[in-house]
Amino acid sequence: MFVLICATLLFSVRGIHAETGASVWGRQYCEAGTFCITLGVADITAEAGLCVVIPCSFSTPAAFKPKHIVWYKCKTSNQRCGDSDMIFHTNKHSTKVQSLFKGRVSLLQPDVSQGNCSIFINDLTESDSGAYQLRVNGLLDGISDGFTYSERAVLSVKGMESYNKY
Repeated sequence: MFVLICATLLFSVRGIHAETGASVWGRQYCEAGTFCITLGVADITAEAGLCVVIPCSFSTPAAFKPKHIVWYKCKTSNQRCGDSDMIFHTNKHSTKVQSLFKGRVSLLQPDVSQGNCSIFINDLTESDSGAYQLRVNGLLDGISDGFTYSERAVLSVKGMESYNKY
């Protein structure tokens, strides 16, 4: 059952068109002119013990070459997440990723240049509830730079429901 649910989630994210930022189910938010993010839905509800996909695509100015994707999770009341809130970094050598998220978060498309920032989180716990924020690090005209999108996805994880088997 778990595998079936996760497989369904993975295939549902195929509606993203990263090259255009358009989505059949999301809304695009643009900042600083040409840094755009499309999130599938603003509020996502999932069940503890299962998995979730946070659907996401991004675009940047032509002069910006994305190299790394960083995801943060913080309280919904925080306006911006900080380094201590890091849950995923495409640089495997990053030491700032929270230990509770190591090995549980992955990108659906590992090639950052494709503009797909969708993440898959498995073994959900209620403490995974919060606001998820994206940062893209790269090169702007050959100089190291990064951009943190202010639009965030909010995840609410509910306790696992018990089902009676008849």
